[in-house]
Amino acid sequence: MKKRIKLIQKILKNQGNYNGAIDGIIGPNTIAALSTISAIHPSWSRQRKIVAAIQVFANKKNIPCKPIDGFWGPITQVAFEALYAQEFMNPQRPFFRPEEIIDVNPNNWPKQYTPSFNTFFGDQGTGLVSVNLPYRHKLSWRLTKSVGRIKCHEKVAESLTRVLDEVLRTYGQQKISDLRLDVWGGCFNIRPIRGGRKPSMHSWGIAMDYDPNRNRLRWSSEKAEFAKPEYKDWWSIWESEGWVSLGRSRNFDWMHVQAAKI
Repeated sequence: MKKRIKLIQKILKNQGNYNGAIDGIIGPNTIAALSTISAIHPSWSRQRKIVAAIQVFANKKNIPCKPIDGFWGPITQVAFEALYAQEFMNPQRPFFRPEEIIDVNPNNWPKQYTPSFNTFFGDQGTGLVSVNLPYRHKLSWRLTKSVGRIKCHEKVAESLTRVLDEVLRTYGQQKISDLRLDVWGGCFNIRPIRGGRKPSMHSWGIAMDYDPNRNRLRWSSEKAEFAKPEYKDWWSIWESEGWVSLGRSRNFDWMHVQAAKI
């Protein structure tokens, strides 16, 4: 909690709304400074006000973190990490910008967890086909082994092939290996989302994970390798086919890309 308080104290001080020490203590000066933030309700507890302030300042820095409710969750966690890194660690690292996402949908991917989604893809585990990969994929859990074919849903097979063909043309085999674009974390797998009850998009074979060890679920753009500038073309290729990166859209789970809108 002390790191959260220090972060807010530093931001408020930079704005000229706080004159106290950056000590991680919620004293009268900190409370008075928090009262200048209109989104924070006066009746909230001190801890809740700090969390809400993190959410407010994250959104101001184009770090997605909504709703602003003062409650801590996975989205607030990754937003805090990104905001803290910008203020205390490495502000020079380029930050991903959601507004740069190419908002197209040439394959008419439906929105996840909607009736149209169920109509489009059917039941979990149905409509699966095997796809030949244009370059071999190393298994992230066993890098000495690679595969040349994977299972996915038949409705994403052609699009997935086009994406990977373009990745090979754009980067070439050596750079693919150097950037670990061939380190594969899986596609089809009937399971719930991590930390939740809803089924994962992997349950339909319409999501791909890449290099999970360097792009972990709760890592923000400050830590995730796929948030670096050298992966810009990688994301442009996926997005030109309408695939959605959770990292680019929500700033967590940078390993994951799916053929469903969110």
